[in-house]
Amino acid sequence: MSDSLEKIYNDLYGHSMHLMKEHNLPVEAIAGSLMAIAMRLYRTQLSDEDFNKLKEMILDTNVEPYVKKVLH
Repeated sequence: MSDSLEKIYNDLYGHSMHLMKEHNLPVEAIAGSLMAIAMRLYRTQLSDEDFNKLKEMILDTNVEPYVKKVLH
């Protein structure tokens, strides 16, 4: 991962943890908001075809969960 991508990821992850811990916001609300922002950014930048390909890729990709104790 490039340095700039790693910084963005770490900043957003850190802010998400802050919202959960300091403001007692539910993980579902934070994750849903991040997904909505991401989809809107993608939709703004990509063609219809590329956006639809991305949605399919997202649906078909498995991800590993964080260790639960980190999020709560």
